[in-house]
Amino acid sequence: MKFSLNLIIGALCILLSLNLFFIFSSFGSVNTESGTGINLPDTKAYILPVSQASYIPILDSDIVKPEISAKSAIVYDTRSSRFLFEKNTQQKLPVASLTKILSAVVVLESMNLDDLVIIPKEAIRADGEKQDLYLGESLTVENLLKLMLIQSSNDAAYALAAHSKDQGVDFVSAMNHKAAVLGMKNSFFLDPAGLNDNAYSSVEDLILLIEYSLNYSQIWDISAEKSIIVESSDKKIKHYSVSTNQLLGVLPDILGGKTGYTDGALECLILIIRLPDYPSKIVSIVLGSRDRFGDTQKLVDWTRQAYRWK
Repeated sequence: MKFSLNLIIGALCILLSLNLFFIFSSFGSVNTESGTGINLPDTKAYILPVSQASYIPILDSDIVKPEISAKSAIVYDTRSSRFLFEKNTQQKLPVASLTKILSAVVVLESMNLDDLVIIPKEAIRADGEKQDLYLGESLTVENLLKLMLIQSSNDAAYALAAHSKDQGVDFVSAMNHKAAVLGMKNSFFLDPAGLNDNAYSSVEDLILLIEYSLNYSQIWDISAEKSIIVESSDKKIKHYSVSTNQLLGVLPDILGGKTGYTDGALECLILIIRLPDYPSKIVSIVLGSRDRFGDTQKLVDWTRQAYRWK
């Protein structure tokens, strides 16, 4: 029994020695000149390229973030898809007339800009206060779009919604459908002008809307106008439209913007700017502000100073 065990152990040792011999011989002879020991087969080594993330713009953390009155705010760089400033970005808040950017998208995707709209009763003093239009006058869809975006006319927004209804389309349903398609999960809209403070959105959701709306340069080109004269189709009535955006002509490189205000929403503002020598757009949004223009100017000035763009 002891002899058999020793025989088995001996056989295993022989097999192990043969395996080791074949393994080492497959690598070739020892290379004493290089000092590497074993001479490996003649193959080339490749280093896979490493994809590096772009860190531009680069933040200088020594520059203190601004104190703002807004309940929620964001600054967004469209090129890097980065949030450069954040405050309560997912908070659901009423957004007042910022709603009209979504209304403008629905208009451009569902209406002919040359169509004539007869102003109905429901589009007169839609907010119960200011009258922008006259009962029975006729304006093109394009001119109503201009009034809605430049002077933030609630009458124009309701006139466009009424025209949509005449075409068999529920305008507000179309707005909410578009918001859902864009992934605006924290948003719900109740009217075309943003008058109902039970409606809500968030600054993160509004970034999704703005990024999409940039496909329609007409929206932002119109919103960048300081003033414009809009005529009724018969040329009898002229509407002198002045922008509600007080930063136009004050801050440089503004591409467009939209104001909003209700008692519940407080002051709101979207502003889109360009930066010299940087191929992108910077979007600033404030919601629930006590000073939308001051807050926005602080955010834009801080962004320009705190980030390096090259």
